[in-house]
Amino acid sequence: MRELTPLCWQLLLLSTLVYCSLGQGGASLSVSPDRSQFFEYESVSLSCEVQGNSAGWRVVRNTERGNLSECNTDWGKLKGSSCIMSLIPSDSGVYWCESGSGKHSNAVNITVPAGAVILERP
Repeated sequence: MRELTPLCWQLLLLSTLVYCSLGQGGASLSVSPDRSQFFEYESVSLSCEVQGNSAGWRVVRNTERGNLSECNTDWGKLKGSSCIMSLIPSDSGVYWCESGSGKHSNAVNITVPAGAVILERP
């Protein structure tokens, strides 16, 4: 059996999160500025927009290196209900909101290429 590459794991996680978020109707990850590709050292704000009470929701990520963690641990700073961060290439990965009860929001893949960048608009 072949070993799964980090990209395969990321795609598997992303598809699982999308599947799990169907029907949740509770939260949505908001990215500002509204893009998925960023320049190195650019600032980005990630917010969990929740219908009703946003307490208990947090921004979580899984980087391309497979590091799963939440904002305000070893990356990002909480400012109100938003997670603010200055991006570097190792921040590339999948980001989403997660509740204490295990519910998930939509997932967003954020890319921070090293060197020259060509921005694509979805």
